[in-house]
Amino acid sequence: MKALGHVGAFAAGAVVTVLIGAADPYAALDHYAVVVSDIESYAATELPLSSVVTASLLGVASALDPHSAYFPAETWTKIRRQEAGLNLGIGATLVKDSCGLRVTALEAWGPAEVVGVLPGDCIMGTEPSQFDGVVGTVVQFTLVRDGKARDLAILRAVAREPAVTTAMLNGIIVVRVAHFHDPVVEPLVRAVPTRPPPRGMILDLRDNPGGQVDEAARLVDRFVGAGTIVTVRQRAVADKVILATASRSDWAFPLVVLVDRETASAAEIAAGALRKLDRASLIGARTYGKGSVQRLFQYDDGSALKLTVGRYFLPDGSVIEPGAGVMPDELVARLTEALDVRSPLAVRAVQDAQLAAALARLSP
Repeated sequence: MKALGHVGAFAAGAVVTVLIGAADPYAALDHYAVVVSDIESYAATELPLSSVVTASLLGVASALDPHSAYFPAETWTKIRRQEAGLNLGIGATLVKDSCGLRVTALEAWGPAEVVGVLPGDCIMGTEPSQFDGVVGTVVQFTLVRDGKARDLAILRAVAREPAVTTAMLNGIIVVRVAHFHDPVVEPLVRAVPTRPPPRGMILDLRDNPGGQVDEAARLVDRFVGAGTIVTVRQRAVADKVILATASRSDWAFPLVVLVDRETASAAEIAAGALRKLDRASLIGARTYGKGSVQRLFQYDDGSALKLTVGRYFLPDGSVIEPGAGVMPDELVARLTEALDVRSPLAVRAVQDAQLAAALARLSP
């Protein structure tokens, strides 16, 4: 394996070096073929040609950027099988009890919690192993609470925090956007009061890994009436420019955005756009640093390449550099990393230094 790593690095380096200096870039492929042939013929450790090529492809991908990767056929097959046949329970800890199985704990936002299962409930006539199954399948059972039985059916699924949750404190609405994989704007519109409107909003994008950039841009559009929100630029493809549109329903109240090192991709694009358009101030920590577009290429031999094919540009034309992220206007350290986002807002405001700083900024 160590020898393969050196071969991959050498072969990848040879390709990159020749590509940079050659007048005819395809001449590098001839050179690469000669190098691989010499390795195959004369290396002290005999290596299959396919191993040499795979190692060199791994080396090339690792030289591109942190978000590009080459997956050999065996690796990619395992990944696809894991995604297609993910084995799950129902998001509950079960122990054997005289009543059957007793629920002792629940996974936050897991399938059991979503349908109303509570710690202390009892499940009759089944074994723990019966709750394990492939994601998307249904498990049926009888649940007993306070001596009353009812039949339940739960769809096995990965626990996912709701995209939008809100709470009010002293006329300020605190909005947590956990991700942009699901619609964000519509549930938020329903949650924001209009009579009277809030005195301000805190948009909490901490621990938000991103999701759909178009949905993040739609959220930004609710706060601004003009200007470029984000530009997507790829090679040999026309730029995609998402512009803000003025609307009477746009929100004009003051806005503060919370960010941290886990604010990534679409979330940091939203935060950066709101700041660059002078619509919000940012509080917290520097964001993750992912402002790039990836595309997946799958090949006939079963391998795959995840390749960065473009960049996202903020309204002023700047990019979110890998690892550099977006710097907030006010750096505030978290007092604790284990904040319960479902605890009462008044409690969180005392425990959460970043939230407290945002509330102070919006207070008269």
